[in-house]
Amino acid sequence: MVAIIFYRLGIVSHVTAVRVVYLDAILYLGSGIVGTGHHWYWTGQSHVTMALGATFSAMEVVPLTLLALEAWNFISVTGARCDVCGKELSVPHKWTFYFLISVGFWNFVGAGIMGVFGMLAMALMVLAVRQMANDTQWASLEKYIKVSFWGLNIGLALMLLTNLFPGGVLQMLDVLNNGYWHARGPEFLSQKTMHLIEWLRIPGDVIFIMLGVVPAVIASLLAYKELFNTKS
Repeated sequence: MVAIIFYRLGIVSHVTAVRVVYLDAILYLGSGIVGTGHHWYWTGQSHVTMALGATFSAMEVVPLTLLALEAWNFISVTGARCDVCGKELSVPHKWTFYFLISVGFWNFVGAGIMGVFGMLAMALMVLAVRQMANDTQWASLEKYIKVSFWGLNIGLALMLLTNLFPGGVLQMLDVLNNGYWHARGPEFLSQKTMHLIEWLRIPGDVIFIMLGVVPAVIASLLAYKELFNTKS
């Protein structure tokens, strides 16, 4: 989906989009069941199985990451200025592009941090709204989309820094000392330190909801109202 949208927006070439799609398909279909092996920790699989599963799973983020890096060159266009008037050039689907770049970024950091499917859903919503709205209607909606973009990404980043990363480090150390099973068990997860780390996630959650989700909902409702009134 990201490759197709980038291509349709003229951000990447047809050849680049096709190469990414085929590379992704090769990795997914080539790894097969082995690629899902990192989910089998609870079945008592061997270290070799876990290692192979984690390796193939990590490789699956490569195509989208390469696509995001290729598309990032387009950022120079979104920030360009007109040589005659000195004003920034208008890029109709700028925020769709930013959300798609976020898909690639959070996919590289870790797909489980909501960033992949959540940001993709936001990109598709923004693409649809911008495609249907005229310039006047979009001007009243863009400020909410902008706040939502930064709110979602900053909120996710804070969740990562205050909760997921420190919790993951402690789990990794526990794995080295006691085994993978112990780091996923109630004895480890019920420690006071882990509970404290859970509470440290709240600032990121608040920013994510108040500055990310709420503006997106407002933009959606306003877009529906504007477009519905126009159709009427």
